[in-house]
Amino acid sequence: MFASIAIRTAPPASGLEMSDNVKKSLLAACRHLMNPLVRILLRHGVSYGEFSDSVRGAYIDIAAADLMPQDRPQSDARIGILTGVAARDVRRIRVADANAESEVGLNRIARVLQGWSQDPEYLGPYGLPLEVPFAGDLVSFEELVGRYASGVSARALLEELIRANAALETDDGYVRLLNRTYLPTPLDPIGLERLGNVVSYFIDTVDFNLQKRKQGEGRFERYAITMEGLAPHDLVAFDELIREKGQEFLEILDDWLGEHEIKGGHRLPTSDSIRTGVGVFHFIENSPVTSDDSFR
Repeated sequence: MFASIAIRTAPPASGLEMSDNVKKSLLAACRHLMNPLVRILLRHGVSYGEFSDSVRGAYIDIAAADLMPQDRPQSDARIGILTGVAARDVRRIRVADANAESEVGLNRIARVLQGWSQDPEYLGPYGLPLEVPFAGDLVSFEELVGRYASGVSARALLEELIRANAALETDDGYVRLLNRTYLPTPLDPIGLERLGNVVSYFIDTVDFNLQKRKQGEGRFERYAITMEGLAPHDLVAFDELIREKGQEFLEILDDWLGEHEIKGGHRLPTSDSIRTGVGVFHFIENSPVTSDDSFR
């Protein structure tokens, strides 16, 4: 039996007692969602001290961006009072360049793949992505990268696509798209960037929905789950179904987004544009990651 479940919100009660109850429930939920993250961190040698510094940085970032008056000076002391982080740590973390972006970032790769799959200049007569020369002033991979990811090395981006089996370069210097979906190696910098994006997008949606007061408001957020569990052979079949139907669903949405995305030649999106999307993932409760199982 499957159930589609959505978060339902209720009007908040007043008073300190409800505030304490909400805080306890929130901390319990945080403990639960932290478990898989801590598993990843411990598996790869990240200590509590290193992680706590990252958490302090997140408190500082959100306080400065969302909770502090933007028309008043954002001093280290004011942020420290709001977050509980010592002012000296606020100063140290704000100065540190902890968020350096890799040259070939996930968003740039996604823009190039979307352009290659949807830009009429890069599509053949049947709507399929063209095989293009690497170099050239007109329709070429270099021109494609310049159009959708200006400032990035076309060679570096192509090498990353080849490494992820999303593209190949022929002996005569042409580049062919193999897969419009880019899946980086899990532990390379771009793969870890993807991890942060996926989890952040989902939690942001949950946060947005928790602030709504009426049923039906908020962003779409559902999941389907079997309450009694599946036999191992049915789990394999379910995973295959998700891969097939999930990919079809995402490609439909990707095509729609491409058709409605703000167009402006080589311009970047304007300040009025809103980045949006949908994620699909398969989860298995209490399932340890093993080296001999592709999804369990």
